[in-house]
Amino acid sequence: MTARRRQRVVDALCAALVTLAVAAGWCVAYSRTSAAAWDTPISYRGDSLFQTASLRAGRDLHLVPGRHVFVPELNAPYGASWNDHPRTLRVVFFSAGLLSRAAGLFLTLNLVLLLSHLLAGIAFFAAARGFGARREWAVAGGVVFGLSHYLFWRSTDHINLAVAWHLPLCVLVVGWAFSRRGIPLRSRRFAAAAAVAVVAGLHDPYYGSLFGQFLLLASAAQAVRWRRGGRPGPALVLAGLVLASYLVDNLGWLAVQLGPDRNAASVRPFGNLERYALKPLELVLPAPGFGLGNWGRLSRVYWEGRLYRGEGGAAYLGLAGVAALVWLAGVALYRAARRPPRPMPPAALGILWILGFSVVGGLNEMLGIAGFTWLRGTNRFSVWILVLTLLYLVTRRYPRAAPGFAVAALVTAVAVADQLPRHRPEEIARTRLEVARDREFVRATEALLPANAMLFTMPVIEFPEGVPVLKAEEYEHLRFFLHSRQLRFSFGGDKGRPRESWQQAVAALPAPQLIAALEACGFSGILVNRKGYVSSAQELLGEMQAAGRPVTLRHPADDYVLVALHPRPDPQLPWGSAGPAPASVAREVCGVSVPPTAPAASR
Repeated sequence: MTARRRQRVVDALCAALVTLAVAAGWCVAYSRTSAAAWDTPISYRGDSLFQTASLRAGRDLHLVPGRHVFVPELNAPYGASWNDHPRTLRVVFFSAGLLSRAAGLFLTLNLVLLLSHLLAGIAFFAAARGFGARREWAVAGGVVFGLSHYLFWRSTDHINLAVAWHLPLCVLVVGWAFSRRGIPLRSRRFAAAAAVAVVAGLHDPYYGSLFGQFLLLASAAQAVRWRRGGRPGPALVLAGLVLASYLVDNLGWLAVQLGPDRNAASVRPFGNLERYALKPLELVLPAPGFGLGNWGRLSRVYWEGRLYRGEGGAAYLGLAGVAALVWLAGVALYRAARRPPRPMPPAALGILWILGFSVVGGLNEMLGIAGFTWLRGTNRFSVWILVLTLLYLVTRRYPRAAPGFAVAALVTAVAVADQLPRHRPEEIARTRLEVARDREFVRATEALLPANAMLFTMPVIEFPEGVPVLKAEEYEHLRFFLHSRQLRFSFGGDKGRPRESWQQAVAALPAPQLIAALEACGFSGILVNRKGYVSSAQELLGEMQAAGRPVTLRHPADDYVLVALHPRPDPQLPWGSAGPAPASVAREVCGVSVPPTAPAASR
C-alpha cells in the first residue's frame, strides 16, 4: 500500500469516527433510542408543521425543483399556490418526500435532520484536513460542528437552515479562491469547487448569498494582483454557478415574480432587517437555560431587556466557538498593533465582513433601503462565523506529543456537553400521543365525510407567517393535512392576494349566513380550533347548533371540533366568475351578501 493510499484510509477511518460520534450524540440529545421514538416528530408545532407540510408536498409531487408549487389539498376550493415566497431546499424536500412514501413523514424528517448533522461533521473534517489540520483536531472540529448549538437550535423548525453541512466546504473553496494559486479552470480543484457552488445554490439562499459575496471579493482580490498571476475569472464563474443553480431551482417562483400575477404583499417589511439582524453579543452570550456556563444577571439583563427579539439564541457559538473567537480577535489586534502592522488572519477578515454586512445599520440594511429586503435574517450568518472560528482553532500548530489526542478529546467533550440540548423521554411520549389523537380524528372525519370533502378552518389565520389568534398558533391548521388522505382544507394559501379575502369576509358573518355561504361553496364541514376563541368557542358553536348544524365530532383532546355541513350538489366558487369586488362595496360570497371585508372577531 502506498503512503498516499494509507493516508486516505486513515482519513476515511477518522471520518467514520466523526460519523459515529455525531450519530451517538444526536440520538442521546433527542432521546431517539427506540423505533417508536424514531417515528415520532421531534417537534409537532410551530414551523415544524410547515416543514413537514413541505415534505408532504414533495411526497405528492407538488413541490418539484424548478416548477410552480401548487398544493390542491389546501386553500380550498381554489388550491394553494406557494409561489409568492421562494421555497428553499426543494431538492431535499422532493427526494425525501419520495422516501417518505415508504418510511412515513415523521421518520423521514428525523432522518433528514440526522443526516444534516452527520454530513456537517464529515464536511468539516474534510475542510479541516484540506487546510492542513492534524487528524485529531480535524476529528474534534467535525464532532463539535456536527453537534453544534446552531444546528440543534434550528432543528426541524428551520430544517432548511439546519441543513448547513456544506458550509465548511464553502469556506475551503473561498480559501482556494483567495490563494495565490487560485482555482485554475482546467483543474480538479475547479471541478470540486463547481460542485460545491451548485450544492450551495440548491440549499438555503442565506448561505449561498454569503458564499457568493466571498467569491466576488476573491475575484476582486485576484484582479488586483492580475499582473502577478492573479486569476479573477474562476471565482467569478463560481459565483455565477451559485446564482444560476438557485434560479434554476426556483424557476417557478421567479416566473411569478417577473409576471403580472406577482403578489406585492409578499415583500418583506424593512423593519425585519433590524429585528432579525445579527447581534454580536448573542455570539458569546447563550440564552438562559442553554450551555454549561451560568452567566447570571448579565444573561438575564440582556435576554429579558432586549428590544428586538428576533430569533435570539441561535447565534451562540458554544464554548469552543467563543474561545476560538476570543483567541482570533486577540491575534488580529496584536498583529494590527505591531509596527509595521502584520496582516490579519484570513478568518478574522471574513468575520469582519460578515459583521459589517449583518449587524443593525450594516450593509444589508443599506440594501434594504434600496428595496432589497429578502435577506432579513442576517443573524443566521452566525453559523459562518462558527465555521471560521472552529477552522481557525483546529488548524493551529499544536505540539505533536501524544497527549495532543487526549487534549483534543477533552476539548471535544466539554464543547459537546455545552451544546447538546436536554430532551426528555416524556416529551416523546407526549408528542406521540398528540400525533395519535390527530390521526384518529382525521380517520374519523374521513369516514364521516365524502371523498375530497372540503373543510373550512376557523379561526381564519394567514399563511405563511400568520399572526396567532389567542392560543391558536399560526400553523396549527396543518396538523390534519399531514394525516389526511382525501380531505381538502381552506387554510394554506399564500397570503396577500385579494381572491383569498373571501375567508375573512365569510368568517365574520353570523352563524346562519356563514353556514349558508359555506354550503353554497361546497364545503362539507367547519373545523373549529376552540383555542382561537374566548370561552372555547361556546358562543359560536351554540349559534351553529341553533342554525341546525351541531357539533358532529370532537377531537380526543377537545381542542378541535367538526361541524358537518350539507354542501349543495352544484357548488360555486366563493367570488363566482366575476372575481373579487372592491373592498369598499357590499358583495356576495357564494350567493350570500356580505359587508366589506373585515377581520373575523373572536366570539
